[in-house]
Amino acid sequence: MRHALPSLLLPPLLLAGAGACRPPAQAARTDAADATTPAATRDATLTPDTPDRPDAESGESANADADAGQLAALGPREPGPFEVPWPGTDGGARTVFYVAPTSRAKPQRLLANLHGICNPPGYACGYWVQAASESGFLVCPTGNARCGAGQYNAPTWTLDADGMDRDLELAIADVDARNPGEFQREGAILTGFSKGAYAAPTIAAKHPGRWPYLILNEADVSLSAKALRASQVRAVALIAGELSGQAAGEKRTAAALEKEGFPVKLWLMPKAGHYYSADIDQIMREAIAFVTAH
Repeated sequence: MRHALPSLLLPPLLLAGAGACRPPAQAARTDAADATTPAATRDATLTPDTPDRPDAESGESANADADAGQLAALGPREPGPFEVPWPGTDGGARTVFYVAPTSRAKPQRLLANLHGICNPPGYACGYWVQAASESGFLVCPTGNARCGAGQYNAPTWTLDADGMDRDLELAIADVDARNPGEFQREGAILTGFSKGAYAAPTIAAKHPGRWPYLILNEADVSLSAKALRASQVRAVALIAGELSGQAAGEKRTAAALEKEGFPVKLWLMPKAGHYYSADIDQIMREAIAFVTAH
């Protein structure tokens, strides 16, 4: 018996709007020009000449070395986070929150996150910006509804998994258009918190091979090795608050998958309930490394 989708029991600060939920040092940049201009400028300066000589292999190597030198000369990229206007499937006034990689090498890995109930991307994604920027492009669409008025007017989802899937793909396309050629779908990671994590395996099953890696935070969702393999999922990371009602179920799921020989690992967030622990950035770094090793 699985738990019903839990109500979000976050401290008051985390129930506030997206701006309040984001750590001050990681406030999202909202200027769309700032989000796109660096990429455009970089692309204009990194157009190598094709070597015109018989030794194609040597030419490609020299070209790659030149590219690497140019990239190194530019220094680290500004990772953001960025938050830009985005209509979603309903054409509303919504945003997509994203984090760019610090590395200028391309294409980068795609990471995507689906937040939970009354739980904005500034929290669900904003608290592990460093881990994300070390790993690729992180895309986090804002949910289709709001929780209420005043300080609790945080984004939420009323869509089912199909609707969340459609919105996620629109958000990815939006970030791709702003950063053309910068990331790829090969080896993509789908992560989620609470309702977002409950939806993630269903979304992966709809598109076998699209999301080979799952990181599920605070969701006692039913998983089986057979279903995951049918979805072409290669590895799963499970994360639960040490004090959360989801922890016991996630432990059972991890043990069952291990018994079936499926790559899985569980992290318990210390002293946390249905919210992130202070070390979530490091936990996500380890979870990303675990799944992508398979």
